[in-house]
Amino acid sequence: MLTDIADFDAVGAVHGEIFGDIRPVTAVVEVGALAADDLLVEVEADAILP
Repeated sequence: MLTDIADFDAVGAVHGEIFGDIRPVTAVVEVGALAADDLLVEVEADAILP
């Protein structure tokens, strides 16, 4: 979730650096606000462990 969709390219670049070739499913949405005024990005993740 992004508070400003204009940050999409920057967030995507960091996502690529972190995950590399893994390429997890990703959804990006713009929201009006997050839980605190100084937050710009919220990441939600689910994982399956063996």
